[in-house]
Amino acid sequence: GFTEFPGQMAVAATNDVENARRIARAIADELNALGFNMDLTPDLDVNNNPDNPIISTRSFGADPARVATYGVAYIETLQHAGIIAIGKHFPGHGDTAIDSHAALPTVPHDRARLDAVELVPFRAAMRANVAGIMTAHITFPAIDPTPGLAATLSPRVLTGLVRDEMRYDGLIMTDELTMGALATSGYPAPRAAVAALQAGADVLLFQTGYAMHREAHAALVDAVKRGEIPEARVDEALRRVLRVKAQFGLMTNDEGRKTKDEGRTPEARVGLPETRAISREIARQAVTLVRDEAQRVPLKPGAQLLVVETGAYGLGQRLGAMTLQVKAQPTTSEITMVVNAAEGRTVIVLTSDVAKNRTQADLVNALLKTNAPLIVVAARSPYDLRAFPGVPTYLAIYGANPPMLDALAEVLTGKIPARGKLPVELKP
Repeated sequence: GFTEFPGQMAVAATNDVENARRIARAIADELNALGFNMDLTPDLDVNNNPDNPIISTRSFGADPARVATYGVAYIETLQHAGIIAIGKHFPGHGDTAIDSHAALPTVPHDRARLDAVELVPFRAAMRANVAGIMTAHITFPAIDPTPGLAATLSPRVLTGLVRDEMRYDGLIMTDELTMGALATSGYPAPRAAVAALQAGADVLLFQTGYAMHREAHAALVDAVKRGEIPEARVDEALRRVLRVKAQFGLMTNDEGRKTKDEGRTPEARVGLPETRAISREIARQAVTLVRDEAQRVPLKPGAQLLVVETGAYGLGQRLGAMTLQVKAQPTTSEITMVVNAAEGRTVIVLTSDVAKNRTQADLVNALLKTNAPLIVVAARSPYDLRAFPGVPTYLAIYGANPPMLDALAEVLTGKIPARGKLPVELKP
């Protein structure tokens, strides 16, 4: 029943920081209604690597100042509404080409570059008193040259940089400790938990079941008993947790925080028409017409359409068009089927992360060789255009959830103009 909103990059594409506040305020209202008091957001990564497989549209974009401005607006609004905000992934996950869920990435830049780019949004968030930051399972040799040691486990990062140099005294939360970046570098979750607490983390994040929790807890208790982790380090972490709880009114015994809308059930306070209207309005501002050399947007009245979807998006249904759904990695036979069906039709192809799904580029390039008028829409990463720079008409929607798809359909049919501005650069 929660309202679905455009993602962070879509919000930045509206070129209006007030939209970050509007979404944060609406999300806080829905979280408060159901008794949640923390949101592990915003993403403060500067996404300046087109091949980044995991951050991409989760980021506000490629400009450090823009990411800082939108991130601070989001943080301040959430926290003003009583929701604990956690900025992530410190010191920065934007310039990686490896997914830390699977393996350990490295950001090789020198300290001057980190200060000028990656650290800018985090410094701004800290000045704005963000309640916590989440660490990245990434190595940063300019900060800690220890081979294979992720920032999450590094005393030089968590204590030396965050506490001593940046003078930040809020929560440090780890990213999820069973992720592949740690496991593949010799730190299974129990060992990672011990190392992270030693390094300066205050909250250890797990998404697996209680068996893993118990195993990690036993490892932590044993490390404290053996003196590997000083009790003072545990006390320090506890004090920070309690301080944040007190700051956000979570130390009382009443049944949840009172709201001004106690007359309705919690379920009746989420997914409200006015909240959905905010989502739709922001989505309409985000759709970006990157290129239209062939002047194909809006669609010509009466045009016969073929919509090719690389996922179950539903754009074809919204347009009342003939639709073919192909695999995320289209097969040769699927590409042939699409090319044959394209004759006499205007073809709209929705791509999704072509860097990972390379045969989508084969599909688009095969259509370029036909005479069919072609429109390509990046359903997620706007960087897809790099794989087929010859496409004359190209749109970006930064995520294929219902509000963005509805807005895309309205742009294509000429009901609204495309007003979004790219928050990243699409260099070949």
